[in-house]
Amino acid sequence: MRKRIIFFLVLVCLFGMVGCGKKKVKENVDNSFQIMDTTEVCEEGSEEIYRDSEKVYYLPCMKSENIRIEFSNGESYSLLEALEKKKVTIEELKKKGLEIEESLVEEEKPLPEEEEPKKEDSKNSNENSSGTNEKPKPSGDTNSQKEDTFAASLDDTILLNSKEIEEYNASIIQKTDKAYDIQNITSLSQKQIKGYIDEYSLPKLPQYNGKSAITSTDTKKILDNRNMDAIEAKEKLQKGIIVTRANLKSFPTDFHFFDKKGATDFDNLQESELHINTPLLILHESKDHLWYFVMTPFYVGWVSKENVALAKEEDYQYFQKKDSFIVITEPSVKVANNILDMSVTLPYEGEKSGNYQVVIPTKQSDGYVGRKTVTISKKQTHIGYLPYTKKNVYTEAFKYEGVSYHWGGMNSGVDCSGYVANVYRTFGFQFPRNTSSQNSSVGKVISLSGKTSSEKLSVLKGKEPCLLYQKGHVMLYLGMKNNKHYMIHASGTEMKVVVTELTTSSSYLKNIDRAVLIS
Repeated sequence: MRKRIIFFLVLVCLFGMVGCGKKKVKENVDNSFQIMDTTEVCEEGSEEIYRDSEKVYYLPCMKSENIRIEFSNGESYSLLEALEKKKVTIEELKKKGLEIEESLVEEEKPLPEEEEPKKEDSKNSNENSSGTNEKPKPSGDTNSQKEDTFAASLDDTILLNSKEIEEYNASIIQKTDKAYDIQNITSLSQKQIKGYIDEYSLPKLPQYNGKSAITSTDTKKILDNRNMDAIEAKEKLQKGIIVTRANLKSFPTDFHFFDKKGATDFDNLQESELHINTPLLILHESKDHLWYFVMTPFYVGWVSKENVALAKEEDYQYFQKKDSFIVITEPSVKVANNILDMSVTLPYEGEKSGNYQVVIPTKQSDGYVGRKTVTISKKQTHIGYLPYTKKNVYTEAFKYEGVSYHWGGMNSGVDCSGYVANVYRTFGFQFPRNTSSQNSSVGKVISLSGKTSSEKLSVLKGKEPCLLYQKGHVMLYLGMKNNKHYMIHASGTEMKVVVTELTTSSSYLKNIDRAVLIS
C-alpha cells in the first residue's frame, strides 16, 4: 500500500512539472508587443523599411524614426531595429494595424513558353523588339559580368559637358523627324495633325485581345474613335504633363492587339511608355473623349486622358526647369504611389531628414496640373544630370541587369531602345524612341556592314562603351574581359536585361551592321 502511495505522488509531481513546463513555454511564446507611433503629421514620401529576396516593404510616409515597438517583457526597439533583429515580422506589424505597402523586387511577368518575341516586320512603326526569334546559344563564360570588371568602367573622364550635350540634342533633332522640339512648336495645321495620326495603321487580322479574337466591327469602332472629321488646326497648342506612368498607343483604345490568343505582351498597338513629368502638346481628342493624341519630345501617339494634366505656362515651365532638379538614377523608384523610371526629372526643393524634397505633378479636379512635395532618398537620385563619363554609363547600365523585358515599356518593364534611352537620359541626352531613328541620329556611326564577325570584333576593340545596332535591336557594347567581348541589352528572347558574350559564331554579331559612338 505504501508503495502505491509513493508511486501516485511521483506521478502527480511528474504531471505537475510537465504542466509547469508548458506554462513557461506558453509565456515565452505569447510575448506580445505594442506599436508606439508619435507621428502627429505624416511627412509625405514613401520610405523603404525592409526587403527580402522577393519584396520591398515601404511606409507610405517618412516616419520610421517615430515608431517604436514595445514588448510586454519590457524590451523596446525602433521599428527598423525590430525588423533588423527579427523581433517582429511584416505580417505581425500589418495585423497590428501598421500601414505597409509592398512591391516585387523584380516584377517579371514572362510570356507563356510558346510565345515568341515579335518579328521585325510584324509592327509597322515601332522597331524596338529583339529583331530575332532565335535565342542565342550560350558560348563560353555565361556568368553575369559586373560593371567593375571592365577597364572602361573605371574611367571618370568627362566625355561631354552639359553645354555640349545640349548641342548634341539639337543636332539629333536636325537628323531625324522622330524627335520633336516641343518647346518651340506653338501651332500645327490640320494637315500636319492628320498626317501624324495617319502614320499608324491597324495590324491585319487575326489579332487577339487576350483570349478574344478582334473582329472587323472592333476595328471599325477603333478607327472611328480617332475622330478624324473633327481635326482642327491649332493656332495655340495646349500643353500638358504626364502625371502617372502611361502607355502611348497608336490608336485610342484599351484593346490589345496580340498575334496569338492568350498572349500578354508584344501588343501591336503599344508604342512607348511615358514617364511621369513627360511634357507634351495636345493635338487632338478622341470621339469618346477618353484619349488625347499628343506630341512628346520623342514620339506622337494616343494616351489616356486620365494620365494627363493640362498645364498653364507657369506650371509647365516650373516642372521642366533645368536650373534646379533631380534625376532618378535607379531603374524604378516608388514614391507616394508613383512609379518613377530611371531618367525622370523632378523639381528640387531642398533637403529634409537627410533626404531630398522634390515636387511631383498631380492632376487637380479642374484637370490642370498641381504640385505635391514628396521626400525621396538621395541614394536613388542625383541633383542635376549625372556627369557623362564611362564609369557612370556602366554604373547606370548595370543597374538594369535582370529587370524584365516588356515591349514598348508595358507592365512597368523596359525594351531594348527604351533601356538605352533611359540610361543616356540620366546624362541629359534626348534620344528618339526607336532603333530605326536612333541608329542614324544619336552619334558617330561606324559601319560594320559587309564585315566578317572577326573584323567586326576587331573594329569594336577599344571603342567601349558604344551602341550596337542591328535591324530592330540595340545593344550596349561593354568591351573585353579575359579576351572575350561582351554587351548588355534588354533581350526580347530572354525577357530581361542580360549580359551576352559576343563570339564569332554569335547570331547577334552576324546581324550587327553599325556601331555608334556617343561622344
